[in-house]
Amino acid sequence: MHEGLVKFVEKIVRLEHASSPNKPIYLVGDSFGGCLALAVAARNPEIDLVLILANPGQIPDTIVICSPKFLKIF
Repeated sequence: MHEGLVKFVEKIVRLEHASSPNKPIYLVGDSFGGCLALAVAARNPEIDLVLILANPGQIPDTIVICSPKFLKIF
């Protein structure tokens, strides 16, 4: 994964969380953006993130493990 992109999105998510800690943050990702959103969510379990993923890309030779917090189906 492109570490620089993950850190960039994390910085924005953390700033938004600091300004509104009681509101969920929505991340929308298509293809590679889906992988990026998952990576940010996995690295920041203390932040209430809602992920909307469309055709999330797959990173070769990588297994993504999500906590039950991220497995809500609507």
